[in-house]
Amino acid sequence: METDNSEIIDFILDESFQRFVINKTPEDTKYWESWIGEHPNAVESFEESRNIISFIVTRKVLPKNKVISDEVYKKLLLQIEAETQKPLQEPERKHISYFWYAASAILIVGLAFLFTYNSNIRTSFTSQNLEVIVPKGQRSQLLLPDGTRVWLNSGTIFKYPSSFLKHGREVYLEGEAFFNVTHNNQPFIVHLKDNLFVKVFGTEFNVKSYAEDKIVETTLIKGMVHFLRKDENDQVINEIKLEPKEMVTYEKAFRKMTISKIVPYTTPVTNTKSLATNPDRINKVEQVKETESLSESAITTAWKDNTLVFQNETLEEISTKMERWFGIPLKIEDEELKKERFTGNFMNQESVYQVLDIINRSEPIQYTKQNKMIIITKKKHN
Repeated sequence: METDNSEIIDFILDESFQRFVINKTPEDTKYWESWIGEHPNAVESFEESRNIISFIVTRKVLPKNKVISDEVYKKLLLQIEAETQKPLQEPERKHISYFWYAASAILIVGLAFLFTYNSNIRTSFTSQNLEVIVPKGQRSQLLLPDGTRVWLNSGTIFKYPSSFLKHGREVYLEGEAFFNVTHNNQPFIVHLKDNLFVKVFGTEFNVKSYAEDKIVETTLIKGMVHFLRKDENDQVINEIKLEPKEMVTYEKAFRKMTISKIVPYTTPVTNTKSLATNPDRINKVEQVKETESLSESAITTAWKDNTLVFQNETLEEISTKMERWFGIPLKIEDEELKKERFTGNFMNQESVYQVLDIINRSEPIQYTKQNKMIIITKKKHN
């Protein structure tokens, strides 16, 4: 849909709309959120107008792709000066690239704040949506427009709108994320692949939904969660309501949902090797002791606190976790070795090689690096 320039001019010269953008007054916010909910066809012009006003307030220039005349621009400056009660000297009519316009709009409008652990995390921006791509080996945090905080795990793609409108708060996830959702009357909906959805109003929960995984998991920490599957006609086929300390598992191959109660998990488990550490590295790697009890919810969400946890998991499952965690592909060339189970906690200070060395103390393995991939085999006895 092409943007209507006359509609944009109407928006940006409307004093109520200016107050909505600049000062976020409750009355104007309520009115405009209601208005755009009733006029969905105007969303593009609505967002473009809001970005233009916010951009001018902060930068006092127009973007290169201008849609308003000099006369309208001067009138807008006068109105903004009255609204902000600050003198705005009319600057030289400079033009800057749309890239900087978009980047500034992200910061100015307060759409979201992105906190990353590495600059390789990519963020793209359109007039309505942001897409954050977190590469393997990295993690990220987001603060959404409604105050909801989101932690993104390695290898995750997350999409969300530039602003949440009256009809709801909807985001899109492929990968793993922990949500601390700000409570309000608008439902917060996480769209997953395979026509799966998570619906909440205000709660804390973890969703793991990688495209290559055979299962999807949602774990509820606080509040209430609805886990749904819909058909091609957007009709609900299955719906499960989770209570705190419950997890739902969806098996993709069988389209089957299973709900389970999170209970304290005591180790060691039969046929599970506990990953012990050297005395001089005891603060870096925490051995799970026989008497120690660790809740499944703590295991599920440990990643957001930079802790890598293996709890009675096969080496094949662990290698998948490690590949995402460290950003290095791993391949196990022994079928029996893939089935070996391990338990241990790592505090984000070890390298992939140090973790493999610790595994080697419990199960003799050897590894080599070939073309940026680590090959793991069973150590041969002399």
